[in-house]
Amino acid sequence: MLLKHYSPGRDFSWRQLDEISAKVDGLWTWPTAALLWLEENGFIVRNVEAFSYQDFARLGTEYLINYFGPQVAQEQIDHSNIAQEVALAKIFVRKIASEQRIPSVADLQQSIDDGQFPCCNVNSRKLNGKDGYAGHFVLVIGYDANNLILHDPGLPPQENRRVPKELFEQAWAYPGDKAKTYFAIKPR
Repeated sequence: MLLKHYSPGRDFSWRQLDEISAKVDGLWTWPTAALLWLEENGFIVRNVEAFSYQDFARLGTEYLINYFGPQVAQEQIDHSNIAQEVALAKIFVRKIASEQRIPSVADLQQSIDDGQFPCCNVNSRKLNGKDGYAGHFVLVIGYDANNLILHDPGLPPQENRRVPKELFEQAWAYPGDKAKTYFAIKPR
């Protein structure tokens, strides 16, 4: 989504995007590899989250369980290549300057005002009024007094999806506030 915005004349195939993001067939994709690729390809990456990539690189699944709790951690473990992500985290901490704190909706709005589009990991089940957990990335492209406006690549994709800020907060902060994360990029 971000590449198409900043490089409108350049097309990327699904295969290329899978390579950029280190996609493993049948598993969830973490943002780590893609953020490293963006940094190496002329973008400034801003990453804001309470998650410690240093601790994750050192402790792996133990850190996930301590940080997210058993339910969300188990979903991550079951649906991710943890060994790959630990290896990427070791590189990530050397190359990407992260702000380790809990972001707010005001941070997202400020990013938009600064000409960046924040990309947030949310619980798509909560966002769509269902029980359970499934991590999913959405792009925040605007806001008004009551809503965030999202580009949601889910199935089906929804452009200009208006989501009440309260519902977005619930999906973004699942299972708690420290689960909130976002990244934004801009050309160097």
